[in-house]
Amino acid sequence: MNSRKQRFFLAPRRNWAVSTVLGLGFLVACNPPASDQQLQEQAAQATEKAKQQSAEALAQAQVAAANAEKAVNDVAAGVKQGLDSKDAPPGSHRLDLNGASEADLASLPGISVGKAKQIIDHRPYTSSHDLVKSGILSEGQFDAIASKVTVQ
Repeated sequence: MNSRKQRFFLAPRRNWAVSTVLGLGFLVACNPPASDQQLQEQAAQATEKAKQQSAEALAQAQVAAANAEKAVNDVAAGVKQGLDSKDAPPGSHRLDLNGASEADLASLPGISVGKAKQIIDHRPYTSSHDLVKSGILSEGQFDAIASKVTVQ
């Protein structure tokens, strides 16, 4: 192609490119980037918001920790109370063969007032199984009361 035709075809493209660059330059000039001052203000606002949210989270964590501490202390107090308690739970009370009264011994299954007197007369015991060894109870009678008696 000759140079005249080349200039003819290239001129509109060159004009278009120049106008595009000028247009973009105009747009950039109309919308200047945020200034340093604006960026600092935005950062300060974001930091302030983060500080407020972290303060709220801290307050919530402190409440949760206090509630957890109270629950742990309540459980510990219950355990301590259970360990210190002289009273056995219902149904687990065991009679001391060396200290129980005649009436208490007679309340055991299969133990008559006469057997209760025999138990008292043969005191002291070193083991609850001494009732069988001394011939006061049979093995079957002892098995019926074994979980309800002790020797202290």
